[in-house]
Amino acid sequence: MRVHRSAVALAAALLLAGCGNWAPLLPGTPAGDKNFWALVSGLQYTLLLSVYTIILGSVIGLTGAVLSRSRLAAVRRTVWLYVETFRMVPLFVLLLWIYYALPIAIGELPPAVARLPGLEALRRMEPFTAATIGLSLNAGAFMVEIFRAGIESVGRAQVDAGLAFGMSRRLVMRRIILPQAVRRMLPPMTSQFISIVKDSSLAGVIGVMEVTRRATLLQTQILHPMEIYTFLTIEYMVILVLLTALARHLERRYPQHG
Repeated sequence: MRVHRSAVALAAALLLAGCGNWAPLLPGTPAGDKNFWALVSGLQYTLLLSVYTIILGSVIGLTGAVLSRSRLAAVRRTVWLYVETFRMVPLFVLLLWIYYALPIAIGELPPAVARLPGLEALRRMEPFTAATIGLSLNAGAFMVEIFRAGIESVGRAQVDAGLAFGMSRRLVMRRIILPQAVRRMLPPMTSQFISIVKDSSLAGVIGVMEVTRRATLLQTQILHPMEIYTFLTIEYMVILVLLTALARHLERRYPQHG
């Protein structure tokens, strides 16, 4: 159903594309070639940023979900604090803080500490790196809850049976819990991945040359907002329609109760 709605929205955008003057964006003239590829070339940064964030956010989410089940109260509270903090801070603000404020905060540390390899790299990080960190921390906070709910949906009896057969808790997690949990987490994970792709548009605020920033810069040069932002909308729709179709294929291939 969502794929159908996306297809309808895409058709509406294409219909709207019949309005306006599209010559400055269409290949075939020097100006059209330049402007078209200026818009399309931002896709590589949008896709890379989204893929990195999905991978890192998933790792953070799985790690946090496992730690949230720890017997140590301090570990559980740390995970809770992380989740609540990064779910409450607006992503826009988080990106600004990581790129502009974090390097200053690191510079205020004692010199011996500030010169540590990891901190030194953070103090001199590029916009793409800052955006990846911010998006991953934000996505990871939501993924913790998705993974936690998926893990807890597996019946305790199955866990006890695995332990009774001599499996370690780690082996039970890998062979019994996670295979079932991942199937049940596919729908909410798909929604989160779609949100990640859309949230990547905020990376332009700190200088990442993804599609939204390129569209905004081009708009200030040629002053064709309707055509440029319609083209931008179509770019995101194509990405998300393909991602949604892939997710639906995986859901059919790996049903929740298969």
